[in-house]
Amino acid sequence: MKAFFTRFFTFNNWANKVIADFISANDIQDEQVLRIASHLAHAQRNWYFRVIGQQNDVPLWTPLQPPAIAAQLAENGALWLSHLSELQDDDFHTKLAYKNMAGDPYLDNLADVLTHIVNHSTYHRGQIINLIRGLGMTPPGTDFILFARQIP
Repeated sequence: MKAFFTRFFTFNNWANKVIADFISANDIQDEQVLRIASHLAHAQRNWYFRVIGQQNDVPLWTPLQPPAIAAQLAENGALWLSHLSELQDDDFHTKLAYKNMAGDPYLDNLADVLTHIVNHSTYHRGQIINLIRGLGMTPPGTDFILFARQIP
């Protein structure tokens, strides 16, 4: 499981960087693009601190500027990969106790939480790509298979 999740999060980091670099390189200032990209960065951060037992959620929809989005996504990615490197396969079956943004308590399997984090990211990158198309631009590709071809 450790190898799977390490690769899954390496993909996630790659795709986040592709999107953040595209936003910066094209000086995209569209409010919705920045709002969703910021949400993506905040959510990954919040989940990281929940997983390591230091939950201190930040508001999920606070907009950031492109350099801050890129920096936070890169930092999140490094934190996640570092944390995953410390886990043993049995750790992925442990239960994670946390509260959602509304304060409701939950107890979920760590592997399910990790899967959610990457799937949540993929969902929102798709929204960003759709918005980029709406701006008349050709968005970058962030599909897993593109990553797999570059980083076998």
